[in-house]
Amino acid sequence: MNPYLQIAIEAVQEASRICRQVQAQLISEDTLIKKDRSPVTVADFASQAVVCRMIHEHFPQMAIVGEEDAQSLRQEENEELLAKIQTFLPDWSVQDILDSIDLGNGQSGERFWTLDPIDGTKGFLRGQQYAVALSLIEHGQPVLGVLGCPNLPYEEGGQPGTLAYAVKGQGTFVREMEGKRLKAIHVAQKKEQDTVRFLESVEAGHANHGLQGAVMSAFGRRAQSVRYDSQVKYAVLARGEADVYLRLPNPSQPDYREKIWDHAAGVVIVREAGGRVSDMFGRELDFSRGKKLSDNRGVVATNGNLHKMIVETIKKAQ
Repeated sequence: MNPYLQIAIEAVQEASRICRQVQAQLISEDTLIKKDRSPVTVADFASQAVVCRMIHEHFPQMAIVGEEDAQSLRQEENEELLAKIQTFLPDWSVQDILDSIDLGNGQSGERFWTLDPIDGTKGFLRGQQYAVALSLIEHGQPVLGVLGCPNLPYEEGGQPGTLAYAVKGQGTFVREMEGKRLKAIHVAQKKEQDTVRFLESVEAGHANHGLQGAVMSAFGRRAQSVRYDSQVKYAVLARGEADVYLRLPNPSQPDYREKIWDHAAGVVIVREAGGRVSDMFGRELDFSRGKKLSDNRGVVATNGNLHKMIVETIKKAQ
């Protein structure tokens, strides 16, 4: 196995286990609020610490661009929260935890990792879908992606816990998080008259539901809504259980740009499963511009054969 992929899978798997443990014991005091008012949990910090330390141990020269940093945890009022994090990392010192989280404060370059320790934190807090998302970026494009989806069953009706992963040029695979079963996955092949399943977020967030609704209405009764939190949506699309995922900018936030860690792993997973991903204008996503997709507006992910039609429909609907 590709050594980068092997370590990435091990890191995401271990972080996913810790997230499950935290979710099972979660209480409201374990949450603090960032400037954008999205919740951050014990699991966010513990997950980032675990993934960053493992990646750094094996690839010490490679930068990691993560979502979290330990600045807030160094404040006196968060000592209790830091102590709770340590209960899930009992062999770690407080300094180990803080330093490992801050390994995610790297800068993007020609080759780097990007990490969302919990994508879909609100889904996590509701006991629903969330993902640990890790991707390797080379020359502005994700070339490896791993999604840990602790609450997503490997197959319908099965036990929760799925890992989805892909390496550029090698296809996309899913495996049981705690089992041995493994299979290649592919996007759905749709005919013109088939139902078109649109992935929508459970949370409204930054999405433009007005524009998304207009795009969906263009398909009339053929359009169906499938709701999931987080980058789990990319895994669902990649394994053929949905056809379109739109992340369209809200007109009330004209300067908003997507974060790279919210999409990188999912992008390569969908592409290697046979799908397409671009911005809302059909342009290639550029992951080389720092922490944000600064040169792109919105994200459109499809099963491929619907892509041109979706982009054209968005243009007409604006």
